[in-house]
Amino acid sequence: MTETVFFSVIATNTSKGDFFMRIKESAKEFGKTKSLVAMAMLLALRLALGYVTNIQITESIKIGFTIFPTTIACMMFGPIPGAVMGGAADLIGFFLKPTGPFFPGYTLDSMVAGFIYGCFFYRKKHLNPLHVAGALATVTVVVNLCMTTSWISIQYGVRDFSLFFNDSAAAWESFAAKFSAIFAGRFLKNAIMLPINLVGVCFCLTAVREIPLFRPFINDGDVSTLGTLYLETKKNRGKAEK
Repeated sequence: MTETVFFSVIATNTSKGDFFMRIKESAKEFGKTKSLVAMAMLLALRLALGYVTNIQITESIKIGFTIFPTTIACMMFGPIPGAVMGGAADLIGFFLKPTGPFFPGYTLDSMVAGFIYGCFFYRKKHLNPLHVAGALATVTVVVNLCMTTSWISIQYGVRDFSLFFNDSAAAWESFAAKFSAIFAGRFLKNAIMLPINLVGVCFCLTAVREIPLFRPFINDGDVSTLGTLYLETKKNRGKAEK
Protein backbone atom coordinates (compact mmCIF):
# COMPACT_ATOMS: atom_id res chain seq x y z
CA MET A 1 0.00 0.00 0.00
CA THR A 2 2.78 2.42 0.96
CA GLU A 3 4.70 1.67 -2.26
CA THR A 4 1.57 2.24 -4.35
CA VAL A 5 1.00 5.66 -2.79
CA PHE A 6 4.68 6.59 -3.16
CA PHE A 7 4.90 5.74 -6.87
CA SER A 8 1.52 7.33 -7.60
CA VAL A 9 2.83 10.61 -6.17
CA ILE A 10 5.92 10.43 -8.38
CA ALA A 11 3.81 9.68 -11.45
CA THR A 12 1.50 12.61 -10.67
CA ASN A 13 4.46 14.98 -10.53
CA THR A 14 6.37 13.69 -13.56
CA SER A 15 3.82 12.58 -16.14
CA LYS A 16 1.96 15.84 -16.69
CA GLY A 17 2.34 17.53 -20.05
CA ASP A 18 3.44 20.80 -18.46
CA PHE A 19 6.49 19.25 -16.76
CA PHE A 20 9.05 20.57 -19.27
CA MET A 21 7.19 23.87 -19.45
CA ARG A 22 7.64 24.26 -15.70
CA ILE A 23 11.34 23.46 -16.11
CA LYS A 24 11.59 26.22 -18.72
CA GLU A 25 9.67 28.70 -16.56
CA SER A 26 11.88 27.78 -13.64
CA ALA A 27 15.01 28.72 -15.61
CA LYS A 28 13.48 32.12 -16.39
CA GLU A 29 13.53 32.98 -12.67
CA PHE A 30 17.20 33.93 -13.09
CA GLY A 31 16.08 36.84 -15.27
CA LYS A 32 13.96 38.42 -12.52
CA THR A 33 15.67 40.84 -10.14
CA LYS A 34 13.28 40.18 -7.27
CA SER A 35 13.82 36.44 -7.65
CA LEU A 36 17.61 36.83 -7.56
CA VAL A 37 17.38 38.93 -4.40
CA ALA A 38 15.13 36.37 -2.73
CA MET A 39 17.44 33.54 -3.83
CA ALA A 40 20.42 35.34 -2.29
CA MET A 41 18.56 35.81 0.99
CA LEU A 42 17.51 32.17 1.18
CA LEU A 43 21.02 31.07 0.23
CA ALA A 44 22.43 33.19 3.07
CA LEU A 45 19.86 31.71 5.46
CA ARG A 46 20.80 28.20 4.41
CA LEU A 47 24.49 28.90 4.98
CA ALA A 48 23.77 30.43 8.39
CA LEU A 49 21.67 27.45 9.45
CA GLY A 50 24.44 25.18 8.23
CA TYR A 51 26.86 26.80 10.66
CA VAL A 52 24.50 27.08 13.62
CA THR A 53 22.35 23.95 13.52
CA ASN A 54 24.51 21.19 12.00
CA ILE A 55 25.19 18.48 14.56
CA GLN A 56 27.82 15.88 13.65
CA ILE A 57 26.85 12.59 15.30
CA THR A 58 29.34 10.26 13.63
CA GLU A 59 31.61 10.33 10.60
CA SER A 60 28.64 9.60 8.33
CA ILE A 61 25.67 10.92 10.32
CA LYS A 62 24.96 14.65 10.52
CA ILE A 63 21.70 16.30 11.54
CA GLY A 64 20.87 19.76 10.20
CA PHE A 65 17.99 22.05 9.29
CA THR A 66 19.13 23.51 5.99
CA ILE A 67 16.28 21.61 4.37
CA PHE A 68 13.82 24.36 5.31
CA PRO A 69 15.26 27.31 3.31
CA THR A 70 16.10 24.82 0.55
CA THR A 71 12.52 23.62 0.11
CA ILE A 72 11.16 27.17 0.38
CA ALA A 73 13.49 28.28 -2.43
CA CYS A 74 12.52 25.26 -4.55
CA MET A 75 8.82 26.01 -4.08
CA MET A 76 9.32 29.62 -5.12
CA PHE A 77 11.74 29.22 -8.02
CA GLY A 78 11.60 25.61 -9.19
CA PRO A 79 14.06 22.83 -10.01
CA ILE A 80 16.71 24.76 -12.01
CA PRO A 81 17.36 27.50 -9.41
CA GLY A 82 16.94 24.84 -6.74
CA ALA A 83 19.76 22.80 -8.25
CA VAL A 84 22.00 25.85 -8.78
CA MET A 85 21.40 27.12 -5.24
CA GLY A 86 22.09 23.66 -3.84
CA GLY A 87 25.43 23.47 -5.62
CA ALA A 88 26.34 27.05 -4.72
CA ALA A 89 25.49 26.51 -1.05
CA ASP A 90 27.70 23.42 -0.88
CA LEU A 91 30.65 25.11 -2.59
CA ILE A 92 30.42 28.35 -0.61
CA GLY A 93 29.94 26.47 2.65
CA PHE A 94 33.01 24.34 1.96
CA PHE A 95 35.30 27.25 1.09
CA LEU A 96 34.12 29.31 4.06
CA LYS A 97 34.47 26.48 6.53
CA PRO A 98 36.16 23.33 5.17
CA THR A 99 35.36 20.18 7.15
CA GLY A 100 37.68 17.90 5.20
CA PRO A 101 38.97 17.35 1.68
CA PHE A 102 36.74 18.62 -1.09
CA PHE A 103 34.68 15.92 -2.79
CA PRO A 104 32.46 16.94 -5.76
CA GLY A 105 29.97 14.16 -5.09
CA TYR A 106 28.46 16.09 -2.18
CA THR A 107 27.96 19.13 -4.40
CA LEU A 108 26.13 16.90 -6.87
CA ASP A 109 23.98 15.62 -3.98
CA SER A 110 22.84 19.15 -3.13
CA MET A 111 22.07 19.90 -6.77
CA VAL A 112 20.05 16.72 -7.30
CA ALA A 113 18.11 17.28 -4.07
CA GLY A 114 17.27 20.85 -5.09
CA PHE A 115 16.13 19.67 -8.52
CA ILE A 116 13.88 16.98 -7.02
CA TYR A 117 12.30 19.36 -4.50
CA GLY A 118 11.69 21.88 -7.28
CA CYS A 119 9.98 19.25 -9.44
CA PHE A 120 7.61 18.39 -6.63
CA PHE A 121 6.86 21.87 -5.23
CA TYR A 122 7.16 24.44 -8.04
CA ARG A 123 3.90 25.88 -9.34
CA LYS A 124 1.72 23.67 -7.20
CA LYS A 125 -1.57 25.30 -6.33
CA HIS A 126 -1.98 23.06 -3.31
CA LEU A 127 0.72 21.33 -1.29
CA ASN A 128 -0.49 18.50 0.91
CA PRO A 129 1.47 16.14 3.17
CA LEU A 130 1.41 13.48 0.44
CA HIS A 131 3.34 15.76 -1.94
CA VAL A 132 5.85 16.62 0.76
CA ALA A 133 6.22 12.97 1.80
CA GLY A 134 6.83 11.96 -1.83
CA ALA A 135 9.53 14.61 -2.26
CA LEU A 136 11.26 13.78 1.01
CA ALA A 137 11.10 10.04 0.36
CA THR A 138 12.56 10.46 -3.14
CA VAL A 139 15.45 12.61 -1.89
CA THR A 140 16.02 10.24 1.03
CA VAL A 141 16.29 7.16 -1.18
CA VAL A 142 18.05 8.63 -4.22
CA VAL A 143 20.35 11.19 -2.58
CA ASN A 144 20.81 10.41 1.11
CA LEU A 145 20.90 6.62 1.04
CA CYS A 146 22.27 5.85 -2.43
CA MET A 147 24.38 8.77 -3.60
CA THR A 148 25.77 10.17 -0.33
CA THR A 149 26.46 6.72 1.11
CA SER A 150 28.35 5.86 -2.07
CA TRP A 151 30.48 9.02 -1.85
CA ILE A 152 31.34 8.35 1.79
CA SER A 153 32.20 4.75 0.95
CA ILE A 154 34.52 5.85 -1.86
CA GLN A 155 36.07 8.71 0.11
CA TYR A 156 36.76 6.80 3.31
CA GLY A 157 36.71 3.21 2.08
CA VAL A 158 38.90 3.43 -1.01
CA ARG A 159 41.92 5.43 0.11
CA ASP A 160 43.80 5.00 -3.17
CA PHE A 161 41.68 5.97 -6.18
CA SER A 162 44.22 4.44 -8.55
CA LEU A 163 42.87 1.05 -7.44
CA PHE A 164 39.80 1.66 -9.61
CA PHE A 165 42.13 1.61 -12.62
CA ASN A 166 44.87 -0.81 -11.50
CA ASP A 167 42.98 -3.28 -9.32
CA SER A 168 39.26 -2.60 -9.71
CA ALA A 169 38.25 -5.77 -7.85
CA ALA A 170 40.07 -4.66 -4.70
CA ALA A 171 38.64 -1.14 -5.04
CA TRP A 172 35.06 -2.35 -5.34
CA GLU A 173 35.59 -4.79 -2.48
CA SER A 174 36.72 -1.92 -0.23
CA PHE A 175 33.79 0.18 -1.44
CA ALA A 176 31.24 -2.56 -0.75
CA ALA A 177 32.64 -3.22 2.73
CA LYS A 178 32.46 0.45 3.68
CA PHE A 179 29.01 0.87 2.12
CA SER A 180 27.62 -2.06 4.10
CA ALA A 181 29.20 -0.79 7.30
CA ILE A 182 27.69 2.70 7.17
CA PHE A 183 24.39 2.04 5.37
CA ALA A 184 22.59 0.77 8.48
CA GLY A 185 23.54 3.85 10.48
CA ARG A 186 22.53 6.22 7.70
CA PHE A 187 19.26 4.35 7.17
CA LEU A 188 18.43 4.73 10.88
CA LYS A 189 19.33 8.42 10.86
CA ASN A 190 17.18 9.10 7.77
CA ALA A 191 14.31 7.02 9.16
CA ILE A 192 14.35 9.18 12.29
CA MET A 193 14.68 12.47 10.42
CA LEU A 194 12.05 11.73 7.75
CA PRO A 195 8.94 12.29 9.93
CA ILE A 196 10.62 15.25 11.64
CA ASN A 197 11.42 16.84 8.29
CA LEU A 198 7.93 16.04 7.03
CA VAL A 199 6.30 18.01 9.84
CA GLY A 200 8.84 20.83 9.59
CA VAL A 201 8.67 21.21 5.81
CA CYS A 202 4.86 21.06 5.78
CA PHE A 203 4.74 23.80 8.41
CA CYS A 204 7.35 25.99 6.66
CA LEU A 205 5.86 25.75 3.18
CA THR A 206 2.34 26.31 4.47
CA ALA A 207 3.46 29.31 6.52
CA VAL A 208 5.30 30.85 3.57
CA ARG A 209 2.25 30.45 1.33
CA GLU A 210 0.20 32.31 3.95
CA ILE A 211 2.47 35.39 3.94
CA PRO A 212 1.30 38.00 1.39
CA LEU A 213 4.86 39.28 0.99
CA PHE A 214 5.86 35.99 -0.61
CA ARG A 215 2.82 35.65 -2.85
CA PRO A 216 4.50 37.21 -5.94
CA PHE A 217 7.19 34.51 -5.78
CA ILE A 218 4.79 31.57 -5.68
CA ASN A 219 3.63 31.01 -9.23
CA ASP A 220 0.23 29.60 -10.04
CA GLY A 221 -0.70 29.53 -6.38
CA ASP A 222 -4.17 30.34 -5.14
CA VAL A 223 -4.32 33.16 -2.63
CA SER A 224 -4.91 31.55 0.72
CA THR A 225 -7.61 32.42 3.17
CA LEU A 226 -5.27 34.33 5.48
CA GLY A 227 -3.64 36.10 2.56
CA THR A 228 -7.03 37.16 1.19
CA LEU A 229 -8.13 38.37 4.61
CA TYR A 230 -4.94 40.41 4.98
CA LEU A 231 -5.33 42.05 1.56
CA GLU A 232 -9.01 42.81 2.11
CA THR A 233 -8.28 44.30 5.54
CA LYS A 234 -5.53 46.49 4.10
CA LYS A 235 -7.81 47.60 1.26
CA ASN A 236 -10.67 48.45 3.61
CA ARG A 237 -8.31 50.32 5.93
CA GLY A 238 -7.12 52.43 2.99
CA LYS A 239 -10.71 53.27 2.05
CA ALA A 240 -11.50 54.24 5.65
CA GLU A 241 -8.51 56.60 5.81
CA LYS A 242 -9.68 58.36 2.67
